[in-house]
Amino acid sequence: MRTDIIFFVFGSENRKNILKTILEYPKRQWSCSTLEDLTDMSHATVFRTLKGLRDFGILKSIKINKKDIIYELVNESPLLKELRRMIDIEKTTAKKIARNFVERIKEENILSAVLYGSSVRGDIKPDSDIDILIILKKHNSLLEREIFDKAGELSSKLNRTLAITIMYVQEIKKEKKSQFIKSVKANMEVIYGKDPF
Repeated sequence: MRTDIIFFVFGSENRKNILKTILEYPKRQWSCSTLEDLTDMSHATVFRTLKGLRDFGILKSIKINKKDIIYELVNESPLLKELRRMIDIEKTTAKKIARNFVERIKEENILSAVLYGSSVRGDIKPDSDIDILIILKKHNSLLEREIFDKAGELSSKLNRTLAITIMYVQEIKKEKKSQFIKSVKANMEVIYGKDPF
């Protein structure tokens, strides 16, 4: 049965995304139509997914009238914790890679390192970069080159691209209203130092 649930959820990107949506709000009750709206998927896809998750004991269904059914997570399900870990595995791996990289480059001129983008949002794909913003206290060409070299080495070793952006404290202050900074702030996790914003 364990293999069946893994295939059921991860054999389809749609089913995986439906479960991700449900897991974002673990105490919520769900109707089929609500999930259709949130995931932008067809009624048939959502209904079959909800029914399958119920059959595996991940969800329970409650009939609220003759035709409407709501679903909620079975938090006691032994499979639920494992499914959560599997869904978050890419995100967890990206964070570990980023922290490993920062450990290799730690230096007193580095104010902070921020993981941002799809790695934090949780919608990372196999070909997604691991985006890291490094904030330096002051300009240092030698350190910059060393950071990019170590990023290249680790990228080659792990076959995952580390996309490094280096900025200085003064640049951050000057660019704080830029689209780039806004997008970083929207989905970020400080992995070293303090929050630069």
